[in-house]
Amino acid sequence: MKRLMVKTTVLVVGMAVVTACATTPKMSSSEAIAARQKLMKEQGAAMKSIQDKAKAGQAQTIGPEAQKLVETSKQIPALFPEGSLDPNTSRAKPEIWQKRSEFEGYAKTLNSKATQLAAMAQGGTAEATNAAIADLGKTTCGACHNTFRGPELKK
Repeated sequence: MKRLMVKTTVLVVGMAVVTACATTPKMSSSEAIAARQKLMKEQGAAMKSIQDKAKAGQAQTIGPEAQKLVETSKQIPALFPEGSLDPNTSRAKPEIWQKRSEFEGYAKTLNSKATQLAAMAQGGTAEATNAAIADLGKTTCGACHNTFRGPELKK
């Protein structure tokens, strides 16, 4: 029953995101940069909470944070429209647009692995959930940032 509820929730959220994307007006470069920086901060906070809960032995409580990653992962590609590159305000590298399918693949992988993590938190072992957390961070967030994010901006 819980699996059906998770699948239904994912489906409904996915349809809402697709509808929202279809009706969202085109953003300016600065709006896109601000929106994606906000989204990445939300994702970072969710990952930190997931890791903190796992370290505290509360891996079964990470569902809401994993679901946040599922929802936000779907928004990533749209927040990197062509031409939204500004090295003064964004760490995004030109490779995002040169290797667009690879970039979008990382977002899809994040979505898939976060969906699995949300389900695992409900019924998996702590050991398996902790392994999935480490894998998600390394193979999605870390891999994408290593390829497509530049060095810290000088303030």
